Amino acid sequence: MPELSGAAALPAFSKRARVVDHWFYIGVALMMILLNILAFAPSVIDPSRRNAPLSLTPLLLMHIVVSGGWLLLFLTQATLVATSRVATHRRVGLVGALLSGLVVVLGLLVVMEQARRGFDLSGDLGRLPLPSGVDVLSASVALLYFPVQFGILVGAALWFRNRPAVHKRLMLFTVLGGLTPTPVAHIIGHWIEPQPWVGFLFPLSNLFFVSLIAVHDRMTEGRVHPMTLWLGTLIVAMDQVFTLVVQPTEAWRSFAKGLVHHSLR
Repeated sequence: MPELSGAAALPAFSKRARVVDHWFYIGVALMMILLNILAFAPSVIDPSRRNAPLSLTPLLLMHIVVSGGWLLLFLTQATLVATSRVATHRRVGLVGALLSGLVVVLGLLVVMEQARRGFDLSGDLGRLPLPSGVDVLSASVALLYFPVQFGILVGAALWFRNRPAVHKRLMLFTVLGGLTPTPVAHIIGHWIEPQPWVGFLFPLSNLFFVSLIAVHDRMTEGRVHPMTLWLGTLIVAMDQVFTLVVQPTEAWRSFAKGLVHHSLR
């Protein structure tokens, strides 16, 4: 009888796991939309702390529209899967691939424009303490890391679109790994007074968002998926290596100066 009870309970657990899985993705999408509103809306509503008006840069406006559209599309895709419209989800994914490419290209262009300008329009990033040994130009060019990371993760997710277990985790890492650093930086820069300890908030926030994927695994499968463990560790470690080891080097400073100088020609 205990064996029969366990067997009978298994389908119910699987059904609950699917419900949790679906709502987790919808929840992540809604959380990211809210996070971006908290990050970018304050400097738009109250422009007194801005370095320049938002209308100064049409490229930035286009970047905001496309990035916002991508997050809404992610919410749409999560909702389509949750409502068992998988075929529609796959067709809409073609639009997602195009939109993802635009997010990467516009992200790279916005970072380079900011580096050439020498300051962030919102004023949020300029209030953040720089890592030891890193100048403003080097830190500005270093922001290229995030659209590149986003592009690699979403590209891998598209490549493995026929392997749902891999695809959906790569999409989570795309959202919770590739898209969180910039809004977190704006929130910290806007709301928290510059202090030496502020720098610790970035790795902690990165670890928190990536750890949510492990929480998802535990809730839906009862274990942390090996891909979550290894890819999550790799992303957190690479972020820290890039920030603490690569950015302060003379080689990176020379690269940043050369890249900006070449883009001005």
